[in-house]
Amino acid sequence: MVELGKNISEDSRWLVDFVRRAGAGVIASNSGTGYPESAYVHVAASDAGRIIFGTNALSRKFTNITSDPRVSLVVVTDGAEEVQLEGEATVLDETQVAAAAEVLSAQHPGSAETSDPENMRLLEVTVRWASYTDAREVPPAQRELEL
Repeated sequence: MVELGKNISEDSRWLVDFVRRAGAGVIASNSGTGYPESAYVHVAASDAGRIIFGTNALSRKFTNITSDPRVSLVVVTDGAEEVQLEGEATVLDETQVAAAAEVLSAQHPGSAETSDPENMRLLEVTVRWASYTDAREVPPAQRELEL
């Protein structure tokens, strides 16, 4: 998890801004069958640097993540800039949900509302590695972020 504070890198601050601008991405989890499972999700970034998304507890992604928290996430803006992330996803507990829901709703109004509120779950990704690609440049510029 990227914690914003006095001693964080510029790349960490940049990553939070990038996730906020993009607002969504594709998350991949381990299905346990040898095949990855991918899903498009709305994402938000808190001031503390947490990447938050919601899902239904009955979804394949939720089942996969609770069995194996390792995920990858691709976030793209305008089809030209891309960040690839790797990390672990954690299901937020009751003490963390309200603050995370506020962040998600602020960046995606109505996202906390669901037709199945009993099964709505919020998760956050602890980023372990990130890479940035800018396809506007020829050849595309790539670099690992220093988190």
